[in-house]
Amino acid sequence: MTIIPEKALLGFLRTCVDLSVRTLDELESSGASKAAPRELLDEYAALIRELHAQKRNDTILADESWEWIWEVKPDLNVVQLYGRLAWLNYTLLDLL
Repeated sequence: MTIIPEKALLGFLRTCVDLSVRTLDELESSGASKAAPRELLDEYAALIRELHAQKRNDTILADESWEWIWEVKPDLNVVQLYGRLAWLNYTLLDLL
């Protein structure tokens, strides 16, 4: 069984938590149905690309339960983005 190195996993968690905080701030100021700001979506997409690159190094990431997260929809609203980040936070913690 291959796994992501702990240092890399902690980096993903740090990025995910930072994006979650910023998305929550956006949710509070703009509301749930507003389109997520391009900057947050771009950073989220970068995180997903980095995680996807680790897919070959971790059997959990290769599991079919992750398939939905690899598609970054360009029209996510703020609450949808926050929900995806919450799922990632929970799931990445589970990988520790």
